Amino acid sequence: MKHLVKLFYLLIFCALTAGCKKSTVTDVYYVKYQVESSTIYYGGKLNVQISNENGSLPLVINQRENWETTIGPVSKGFIASLKVTKQGWDGVSAENHLKLYLRIQVSKNNEPFALKQNNGSDSPRAIAETKYVIE
Repeated sequence: MKHLVKLFYLLIFCALTAGCKKSTVTDVYYVKYQVESSTIYYGGKLNVQISNENGSLPLVINQRENWETTIGPVSKGFIASLKVTKQGWDGVSAENHLKLYLRIQVSKNNEPFALKQNNGSDSPRAIAETKYVIE
């Protein structure tokens, strides 16, 4: 009889804990990079450097055009970075016409993208960058 009581309690314990499942769902993030540029000149190019799930990716885009790309999935702790430099800029001379606007947006688990970093200025500049760490 004593063994039946122990068996009964063991069965109740198993039945109660069988429905409890530890959540192992990992959040999934996507990062959207956006660049807007304006200038009085046509035909110029911009060197763009973004971080992606495999490291760093260099790209070349046109000035005076809106550009965006989405990377992922990435994990919590990922450092999203976006750097834009006017192609041919010597690093010293002042830029008088090019205006750069950078944005980093993040989507968590297929939710809508949310703006996390915004680096925009109406002052002309030849270089701009921004970063965001996914928390």
